[in-house]
Amino acid sequence: MTTILVTGATGRVGRHVVDGLRAAGVTVRALVRTPDLAGFPPDVELIKGDLYDPTAVRRAAADVDAAFLLWPSFNADGAADVVAELPRRVVYLSALSASSGGVWADVEQLLRDGGKEWTFVRPGGFAVNAQGWAGEFRTGDLVRVASPEAGRSLIHERDIAAVAVLALLNDRHIGQVYDLTGPEVLTQAEQIRTIARAIGKEMRVEALSDAEARQAMLDLGADPVLAESSVAYWASLVDNPEPVTTTVTELTGRPALTFAEWADEHADEFRVLSTAEVAQRYVDALSTGRLDQALALSAPEVVRVAPLETAGEEIEVKGADAILENARRLNADIEYLGVDIVGPLLLDDHFAIRFTFDQLDVRTGTRSHTTKLSLCTVKSGQITREEVFYYTPPHS
Repeated sequence: MTTILVTGATGRVGRHVVDGLRAAGVTVRALVRTPDLAGFPPDVELIKGDLYDPTAVRRAAADVDAAFLLWPSFNADGAADVVAELPRRVVYLSALSASSGGVWADVEQLLRDGGKEWTFVRPGGFAVNAQGWAGEFRTGDLVRVASPEAGRSLIHERDIAAVAVLALLNDRHIGQVYDLTGPEVLTQAEQIRTIARAIGKEMRVEALSDAEARQAMLDLGADPVLAESSVAYWASLVDNPEPVTTTVTELTGRPALTFAEWADEHADEFRVLSTAEVAQRYVDALSTGRLDQALALSAPEVVRVAPLETAGEEIEVKGADAILENARRLNADIEYLGVDIVGPLLLDDHFAIRFTFDQLDVRTGTRSHTTKLSLCTVKSGQITREEVFYYTPPHS
């Protein structure tokens, strides 16, 4: 049975790579920093570790037949040691700009020099990066963007993954470089209008100055060189739009997905969800073990109030990271065998859910049931507060 390692498995492309490999019937192993939030089916083998740690990569790559590599840094520092630990067969998620140098070209060269049987998947701009406008869509009717008339051929993340999966499953792709784009050029203003149509909302577009655009990138954590080059690149696309390739269609045998299709699929990310929608999605996520999706419905500073879980400590736990850590502590020795959910029950900006867990204490072998009620408050489409009441004591 073929086993393939996926790095960046919980990311925008990696999750689709995992899905595609599973559909093809191969065994998938994923290197993830936080297994609790991975949200993959039980047949995906999770290895906890950081891609920047060669020891973790060595552990994850043991006895695999191939690997999908995503290098997440804007420089190649440390990449040589990681590449050395990968299996011989590697499909690397590079970038269309790799031919001009930069980190993507550096990692490609490391794979060549390392004697790997490589395939380079070089996409242009990701459609999913348009999610950066979601906050402006949800809170107003104006999107401010650098170079609104910059023409881009954005590619759907599912198309990138589809090509990567094909390359991982067939050795005829060894030594190939695949330049990938979407099927059409749209200006950034046209992209915004396309999303607006998908959600049924009128939006205005206003240009950022170069200085404002650079500062916006710096505020997001980009280094000054990247911020400067990005702003210059967007400006260049006004008169020289990005190219359009037909590689996706040639390899997959179907048309590449359009930006309008992407916008329709992601429309909910650009509008304020109702309390009923948040409640149902929260229930659906928890009932299928997708803690990552459940936490994504919460505000960054969400507050969880559960006195029986925090006896002798602060009764409020603030923020998704602290809530996740509290859950790890409570569930360290528990295996959940099933859950029965009643709800959601709705009232204005609140909803309630009753959970009854069938659980096993792995230390003692004792099987028991715990029932609790969660009362959640929703504001602006996000859960801001969860109060937890136990009918039976939680595990301690």
